[in-house]
Amino acid sequence: MVASMLMSLPGSGMASACPLEDMFRLCIVNGDRLDILHQGAMQGRWTLYQGGKRAAPLSRPFTGNELYTMPSGLQFFVNYQQYTDLLSSTCSLNFAAASMKKNLDALRCSVSELADFEAALSAASLGKVTRERKSNGTSYLIEGRHRWITAFVSNEDIAQGLVNGWVETTALRPDSLTAARPDIR
Repeated sequence: MVASMLMSLPGSGMASACPLEDMFRLCIVNGDRLDILHQGAMQGRWTLYQGGKRAAPLSRPFTGNELYTMPSGLQFFVNYQQYTDLLSSTCSLNFAAASMKKNLDALRCSVSELADFEAALSAASLGKVTRERKSNGTSYLIEGRHRWITAFVSNEDIAQGLVNGWVETTALRPDSLTAARPDIR
């Protein structure tokens, strides 16, 4: 639903090659739960290559890294640590691979697409959004009830219209919110 809100905003949609829509959909809206990311791959919303070494599922933290490819062709790395009650993840655009392609249009964003991205962050009801402009980009802190997200959109190559970004997420696992807590009085 949130992704459809982003696509319905003026100037956005699948015709755009700007990576912010993919970053919003994959990293911000769904990046707080591995099961949701995997479900999206099974439903064909993106493809998943599970790479790297993983710790045994019985050990904590359960760590790993995965590579997601969006329908636009852009790739995102997801590195995570899953603890008993907490998930910590970093989702980043594979800027090197995208910038090595002959056509850099996949990394170009207009000012209106950046405005659409910011409007989608507020419309998504993920929590309180705080924006901080820096010399090399814009940082967004999203404080939700059970998750905290930092999204960074780099403008170092903005003179050429190129955008890079990454998202860090810390979230309480849904099953930990309803689990019985020990009485420690």
